[in-house]
This record gives sequence, C-alpha cells and structure tokens, in this order.
Amino acid sequence: MKVAIIGGGPAGVSCAVLLKRYGVDVTIYEKNEIGGLIRNAWRVENFPPVGFISGTEFADKLKWYIKEYSIEVVQDEILTVDDFEITGRAGRYQCDIAVIATGTVPKRLVELEGPRTFYEYLHLPQEVRTVAIYGGGDVALDYAIHAKEDGREPTVFVRSNKLKAVSRLVEYAKDRKIPIRLGEAIAFVEQKGEKVYVYTRGGSYIFDALLIAIGRVANEPQINTSSMKIFKIGDVAHPNFRQSSIAIGDGIKCAMEIVKTVEQLNK
Repeated sequence: MKVAIIGGGPAGVSCAVLLKRYGVDVTIYEKNEIGGLIRNAWRVENFPPVGFISGTEFADKLKWYIKEYSIEVVQDEILTVDDFEITGRAGRYQCDIAVIATGTVPKRLVELEGPRTFYEYLHLPQEVRTVAIYGGGDVALDYAIHAKEDGREPTVFVRSNKLKAVSRLVEYAKDRKIPIRLGEAIAFVEQKGEKVYVYTRGGSYIFDALLIAIGRVANEPQINTSSMKIFKIGDVAHPNFRQSSIAIGDGIKCAMEIVKTVEQLNK
C-alpha cells in the first residue's frame, strides 16, 4: 500500500509520521519547504504541548520528525491527481491512496501588485526596513508583529473600521506601538525603483515594500479520480479554521483511517 501525501505542512507531516509508525509506505510531495504556511508565523500559541514557539521553530520540529522517521520527501508541485497516479511539474508518481494537504494560497489584489508586492512574510527581502501591510485579520497582525520583532517598521492599513484579528494579537500590536490605520483602504500604489508609494483617502505614504494579507483560499491540485481513495486534511479541508492544532489532529485522524483500511485489506 503506497500513500502519497501532497503537502508538507503540519497536517501532512503528522499524517506521514503516524503512517510510518504503523509501517505504511508513505511519501510526502512538497513544492517548497517542509512547514508550509506555518513558517511565516511570528508565534504559534494555539498548540499547548509546545508552548509559545516561532513559526520557523515549529517547522524545524516538523523537519526533525521527517528525519527521525526517515520519511521520503519529493520536492515537486503536484498538479493533478488521477486514479493511482499523481502528476507534478517534475514527474509522475504511483500511489494507492492520495492525501491532499496542500493548505491555502493568499487572496490576491492584482491591481496592487508590482515588483515590491509580497503575500508571504518570508518572501520579504532582507533589506526591507519599512513595510505597508494591508489587512485586518490574524495573518496581517502576525506579519506586522513579526516585522517589528525583526527590527522593521510596519504600518497596517485596514479597509474597515474594525480589526478582525483575535484580541491577543491586537494587544501585542498595540504594545509594540505598531501604527494601525483603520478605515483606510489602499486606493492604489505606485512602485518606483526600490520604493512603494501607497495612496489612501487619508494621505500618501512611502515604504520599501507592500505585504498583502487580506485572506486565504483553499489550494488543491486538479482531482480526476473515480476509484482511488483520497483524503483532504488541514487547511485545504477547513480554509476558514486555519489552526495548526486542527491540522495536526486532522492528519492523525486521516492516518488512523488509512491504517484501518490497510488492516482490513490484509485480513
């Protein structure tokens, strides 16, 4: 029984680890780096067993598990899932069960995009000192705090007059005196050289970069299966509940269901 796990975030890794413990042949297919979206996080607080931990530290722990259990990882972006075969940019791979753990991708604002526009915190160039962050949810505030802790100067622009982020993140941002401009939607931007000129109804501003964090949507490959069993776990299955603890629980539950299926086939 060959299980292909598409995505190497918390859900995918937890599923792979438990399958490996039960002796199931499993491979993770990850287009970037183990950890997924969690690598962007300033702090992970929603997973009590590990306490407060940065996103990069969390990802490092996932990598440790991958190494400890000798789990095969193939670096490829999987584009399609067919019966008993998945296809990526670099090749085709056989499998008996596919687990979709591809997470989410950012909602885009194409009209604000340019060479100095980013959607993931980790994509910000090292030289960026001042950054405009557009969004009022958890991710936007987390990015702002992350930037402040890294010695940068973030300013948060929020279209509405109310933040959607959890109160604890709002408190963290206020404690660090991060400017939050409520009711100040970004109308348009100009990007000239190394600078981004941001224009709102409240005025104009100059930054080194623009980081957009207005939400995320489920991301998954094209699925064309009729007889192969597939599972969707983590953020791709619950895009409105993006929590690492839910993702890990999802991965473990999925692994147990697969183990049960394998045991029934072996009877």
